[in-house]
Amino acid sequence: MKIITQEEKNEHRQYVLMQGLKGCLAGAAVGVGLLQLLRYKRPVKFHQMSISVKAAIFSMPTIGLGAFVADQGSVKFDEQKYRSGYLKQVEDEQQATYDKLSSMDKILHRLNENKYKLVVGAWAASLYGAWTLVNRDRYMTRTQKLVQARVYAQGITVVLLLGTILLSMHEEELKKSQPQPVPEWKKHLQEQGKI
Repeated sequence: MKIITQEEKNEHRQYVLMQGLKGCLAGAAVGVGLLQLLRYKRPVKFHQMSISVKAAIFSMPTIGLGAFVADQGSVKFDEQKYRSGYLKQVEDEQQATYDKLSSMDKILHRLNENKYKLVVGAWAASLYGAWTLVNRDRYMTRTQKLVQARVYAQGITVVLLLGTILLSMHEEELKKSQPQPVPEWKKHLQEQGKI
């Protein structure tokens, strides 16, 4: 256990407060946006709301994002202050392993790292594309168009998920072909000369 100095404690407090302030500002923007959206989309309901409900709509995103970002700031401060050397070493090792890969394996590795972002983005794009395609039909009702667009998007999503399974299988094959990584405890003992 490390005993921290008063200076380190003050640095941590200042960093966390700044991160919390950033989160509060972002949350306040979200809260104002929600209030404005309600004001223009549902003006009658907006004027029927009490002040406390309006204050809650504004303050909940503000407090929630402020607390979340402050907590993440505390973790980030700890990593930067006390673990940066170790994290840099791990990152360098991963980069060296990545540099040894072929171009195709590098592309597949990057795709596998970002597969969930790609699936969600492609799903949203397929939903929008299916809606614009189906929306051209003048004879279907709005409900029929929504169902039809959803069916198209689900078909594309199944194809995307199968693609991510193939990417994961390729990544596993790639890991099997590489030598097993040395556990951290063994590296530490080797550095101290005890093994």
